[in-house]
Amino acid sequence: MQQLDSSEPAAPPGLQQRLRSDFATAALHWTIVALFLVNLTTGLRIASDASDASWSSAVDAVLLQGDVYVLHIWSAWALTAACIAYIIFLLAAHLGPRVALDASRFRALSSHDRRTRWQSINVLIYWLAFLLVGAAAVTGSLMYFHLLPESQSLVTTLHRVVAWTLFAYIFLHVIAQWAMAGWRGLLKIVTPRLAYMAAAVIAFAGAGAFAAGLFALDQMTLPKLVVAKVSEAPSLDGEIDDAAWRTAGMVVIDTHKGANLPNGSIPVHLRAVHDGTHAYLLFEWPDTTRSQKHLPLEKTAEGWRVVQTDFARADEDRYYEDKFAVMLSRDSQLAALHTSHLGARPLDDLPGPKGGRGLHYTTDNSVVDVWHWKSVRVGPLGQIDDNYFGPPRAAPESAGARYTGGYTQDPKTGGGFTMNWEKFDTGTVQPRWLPRSPDVLAERMGPINMDPDVGDDGLWWLPRSLMVEATPEHDALFPVGTVMPSVIVEEPFQGDRGDVEAVAEWRDGWWRMEVKRKLESTSDYDVTIGEGTYLWVSIFDHTQTRHSFHLRPVQLELQ
Repeated sequence: MQQLDSSEPAAPPGLQQRLRSDFATAALHWTIVALFLVNLTTGLRIASDASDASWSSAVDAVLLQGDVYVLHIWSAWALTAACIAYIIFLLAAHLGPRVALDASRFRALSSHDRRTRWQSINVLIYWLAFLLVGAAAVTGSLMYFHLLPESQSLVTTLHRVVAWTLFAYIFLHVIAQWAMAGWRGLLKIVTPRLAYMAAAVIAFAGAGAFAAGLFALDQMTLPKLVVAKVSEAPSLDGEIDDAAWRTAGMVVIDTHKGANLPNGSIPVHLRAVHDGTHAYLLFEWPDTTRSQKHLPLEKTAEGWRVVQTDFARADEDRYYEDKFAVMLSRDSQLAALHTSHLGARPLDDLPGPKGGRGLHYTTDNSVVDVWHWKSVRVGPLGQIDDNYFGPPRAAPESAGARYTGGYTQDPKTGGGFTMNWEKFDTGTVQPRWLPRSPDVLAERMGPINMDPDVGDDGLWWLPRSLMVEATPEHDALFPVGTVMPSVIVEEPFQGDRGDVEAVAEWRDGWWRMEVKRKLESTSDYDVTIGEGTYLWVSIFDHTQTRHSFHLRPVQLELQ
């Protein structure tokens, strides 16, 4: 935003003329500055969450924390609206000459008069700002509306470069203003005169209309999936040749920024039907490997150790199972944004996340339904782990225990899985149980390749029925170098946590998962599946927390 009118005459020599801007220019100038700073700091916080972040992570300690996704998107919309308002203001007030790039402007670049020359230089700098803001709006819109799903990584990089360039522009702008008129030129933006008020009203009204239109566009372009009623429900058997699936509508959800994915992106194909009582959903996504090496135990000369790289910080993305998550909300299409709170300490009076990345929780006492399928831990149970995001929970009583904000599991009355160690340690651990014999272990696991990027054919979980209590005598049967699963599966969840049935199969480079759950829910921790329900998905490609995601949900329409 320029601070000086090019139409103002240069001050005669020796005349201490007080330079003043107009009210509309000053108001828009400071509005744009404030919105840009909010947008930049929230954008840097989002960027700092990436595993390969460098510049943004260097200033992590001073960045905003908490509900930064919503602040970033809303400030971006408001910033664009403010820039639109400035364009309308220039047109309504007939002040186009302020920023005109004509032949006289270019000739003035070689003028002997210092102020005339710097006025032209400043206009060129203004146009640089216009182009950068336009580029930021375009790249941001491409990411938000997923208009170029196959080029999201490139678009994200361009958006980041534009943001840093705009930050550098601030210093260029101030220096150029000072070079043109000194301190008087800089201070005129804080002492505006009342002028062009009618044009200002028109400009702000135009900005409001633009913002309302943008909000309406966002609502109208949400992807929708028709959930048809069928007379014969599909079978949950891992096969997708049911008549219901062949006739069901389908949407493709592009997800991004996930670890271990091609350019961080992966599409999810979703089909859904219902029979009046239950909803049936089919999720399909490509994955070149069936990753089952979930924190395996390996025997060393010192004892058993957990094979991992960063599990202690809840940021393991090598030796972990494939996972998939679904989130449902009846209340808001912004639930994915409002439940993601970034930073090392988003809650002042509660612990932060172990990895310093952020927490999931709601701030209005609402509950968002989360289905968390874990291929090793709950896949054998024929269920999805039914979880939820709710208000922040109390801090754990055990020192050093992981705090998860408002993310937790639905209550259960029995069943589930257990991790096979008394207490996790990055050194050695003590298993609770051991297989009945090394032969039992070898028969279940088959050939083992410990490269985390290589898929697995065996069963990387052990049923409790095949285990015996770990004793030194029984431990001696297993030679150094033995690898065994750390997951002990008992029986299916009972209670609310076992409400969602699921069967998944990996075949020919694709995961295919069939899901069944009642449409109506009486649980305080679930969301009813009905007309207008919003749905999001995430892919965890052998990663603990660095899942892919998408901001805008799919809206379900039941027939």
